[in-house]
Amino acid sequence: MVRLLSCFCLVNAQLRSLGAIKEGRQESSTCPKEVGWAGEGGKGMCRCDSLTATHVFLPPHVFSIAESAYYNMNAYHENQCVIISGESGAGKTEAAKRIMQYIAEVSGGQDSSIQEIKDMVLATNPLLESFGCAKTLRNNNSSRHGKYLEIMFNTQGEPVGAQITNYLLEKGRVVSQIENERDFHIFYQFTKGATDEQRGKSYSTARPEAYAYTSTSNCLSVSDIDDVKDYRDTIKAMGVIGLSQEEQTEIFRMLAIILWLGNVQFGEQDDGNSMIADTDVTDFVAYLLGVDPSLVQKALTMRVMETQRGGRRGSVYDVPLNPSQASSGRDALAKAIYNNLFEWIVSRVNISMKPRFAHSQVIGILVSACTHLVERPLTFLSPGYLWDNSFEQLCINYVNEKLQQIFIELTLKTEQEEYVREQIKWNPIKYFNNKIVCDLIEERRPPGIFAALNDACATAHADPTAADNSFIQRTSMLSSNPHFEARGTQFLVRHYAGDVMYNVAGMTDKNKDSLIKDLLDLVASSDNHFLQALFPDRPDPNSKKRPPTAGDRIKASAGALVDNLMKAQPSYIRTIKPNQNRSSSEYDGKAILHQIKYLGLQENIRVRRAGFAYRNTFEKMVERFYLLSPKTSYAGDYTWQGDARSGCEQILKDCGIAKDEWQMGVTKAFIKNPETVRCAFVR
Repeated sequence: MVRLLSCFCLVNAQLRSLGAIKEGRQESSTCPKEVGWAGEGGKGMCRCDSLTATHVFLPPHVFSIAESAYYNMNAYHENQCVIISGESGAGKTEAAKRIMQYIAEVSGGQDSSIQEIKDMVLATNPLLESFGCAKTLRNNNSSRHGKYLEIMFNTQGEPVGAQITNYLLEKGRVVSQIENERDFHIFYQFTKGATDEQRGKSYSTARPEAYAYTSTSNCLSVSDIDDVKDYRDTIKAMGVIGLSQEEQTEIFRMLAIILWLGNVQFGEQDDGNSMIADTDVTDFVAYLLGVDPSLVQKALTMRVMETQRGGRRGSVYDVPLNPSQASSGRDALAKAIYNNLFEWIVSRVNISMKPRFAHSQVIGILVSACTHLVERPLTFLSPGYLWDNSFEQLCINYVNEKLQQIFIELTLKTEQEEYVREQIKWNPIKYFNNKIVCDLIEERRPPGIFAALNDACATAHADPTAADNSFIQRTSMLSSNPHFEARGTQFLVRHYAGDVMYNVAGMTDKNKDSLIKDLLDLVASSDNHFLQALFPDRPDPNSKKRPPTAGDRIKASAGALVDNLMKAQPSYIRTIKPNQNRSSSEYDGKAILHQIKYLGLQENIRVRRAGFAYRNTFEKMVERFYLLSPKTSYAGDYTWQGDARSGCEQILKDCGIAKDEWQMGVTKAFIKNPETVRCAFVR
């Protein structure tokens, strides 16, 4: 948090009144509360007792964004959203938590159901951090998924419900991490803080060093993380949200299944086929799954193949797997269980937080899944790292591009178009529009990267290597796009934040993102109804319709997210990481400048400097500021009889604002600096 605020102060002189890089309406209000925050390395306080001159010149603060969004929602009855972005470790998760804390504190409500919703919203933080965050090289509490939280309010501004949309969970982390990183927090919490019953016959839970999935990266503990305490906080959060004891038991059973699956090792027989190295492990996995042990051994070491002749079913063969193939199948099952478990938890949380009463407006909080979810795609931020960028990173960077497109649409493009529409005199600013990059990835006609992947999967669906080669051939059609470059078994995409090289190997298989039928049959044979409920949708083998691919799903998720954000008035928090050493007082000027550039802040500052940071309709200007002019008010009463435009112009003249500081548009008044109006209030 301190890093977040410190880095903003670096550019505060340039940003003037932008207030933590807030875009859109520059509003403030009297806040009756005093709310504290405790950040890494220190403690601070934000106080908004009255609209005074000192309020204008306070350093940028996340609470002012929360206050502004909450005030504007109540005052103008418009949905609000706060979009938080930046690289890993820059403070996005902490900023989101502080916004939620602030809104819960100031939103009032004496009804017990209102307080229950507030408690649930705050309880989602420790719960989803446990299951969705992990220790990485850059950040000890790095969010490995994107999250959009919508808090729903009634007409009195009281929270009556909430909903979480999750996307892009980095499920590959479940089975593999690089040296000195960790699996998701919950695995270390569970293995260190498990009860005697969980360590006994129920799950035989051991310490994290006993499991392959949690020990191979050689990072079992983190200096500033207390896994046992966090485990207790997670259990408490589950109770607050309303998870029953039975549901909690099943959740930890799924975690035990995943951990013990990772300990299934495969030997190689003389013929090259795989064999289970220790059947005691698969027997215990079978016990946890609720299936026959022989089915587990067969599903992990054999694949059932079926021939077809003329569209008719033919012979069925059991094809042995080699150790590498068997390991891949084991890992695929573990990843699928965890991913579906995470989705179930989010859905269950949403059921608990479902609105009790009718709601009128929402405030959305988006923690970007782009520049922090996986460090691997950001080779342009860390040229010293050599990462194997693949399909997951392409999806993450695609969503990143879509969010940047919103930023461009709502702050740069729309801003300048509004000046033209309102007939405001000003000098246009040039900026890069990343729509060309979004089209490169998502377009169907001409086909983009996702479409080429889908076509390759359809034409060579049985052989991943052949499908990858087919995709390589299809990428030649993308060469006309200046932001794409094919390089043999790799391709380069020139993202708005920098160039990223992607490896084709395995991309088509990841795009299919389907568990093989043998493993799905294994799950279906389980007597555990909770496990079966995690896999509700099974593909119909007789259907000729192609099931949606991972690329299709991320396109749909990104589209729905964009639609939701475009329906709200946006605010932005662009978090900047001052150094890679997690120091609250050290500043790496070169790294900070790079972040300022790729976040689009330079163009934004130029637009704001050349344009008008505050604008509002004539009607709303008169409604809010009529007290500033003796011709529009008397003894606190509204007295203006003329039209709204004339009243607005009269107020601006009587405030003594210099004429070059404001302009009258067709429907709105435009003022260069919000301080101008605020200082008029003070006078």
